[in-house]
Amino acid sequence: MAKSLSLMIAVVVGGHGLIGLFIEGEHMLGIFTVDIVLDVIYLGTALLLVAVAVLDLSALTIRIIVGFVALSYLALLLAGLADRQLAGAAPTGLTLMDDVLFAGLAAACAVTALQPRPELPLWVDNESAGHPLSKL
Repeated sequence: MAKSLSLMIAVVVGGHGLIGLFIEGEHMLGIFTVDIVLDVIYLGTALLLVAVAVLDLSALTIRIIVGFVALSYLALLLAGLADRQLAGAAPTGLTLMDDVLFAGLAAACAVTALQPRPELPLWVDNESAGHPLSKL
């Protein structure tokens, strides 16, 4: 489940960062800040999450990587609350929806990091994995 969640979060974050590269200096949909520093963070964390989803990594490694991404978004949230322009890194200024996005991504990554058996592949046969609901 952790690999699937990582892939879904990566698609959302990567899409946000990729679209943001084309509309620099404005707000996406009028509500999301798109500055180059944020786009690089979005794309970098999306690459980390895609690596978690597709590579054969240990449970500890997956938890460390996804936990790092969660802490990154939590740090962005706290820094954004302290300074809306992130000390000049986001000159267009963060919005309330950016804060909601950062909090949601941090929470989603935290849930992903806490999944039992995160090392299972994206597609796994429930019966061979010993899933308790496979007998239903």
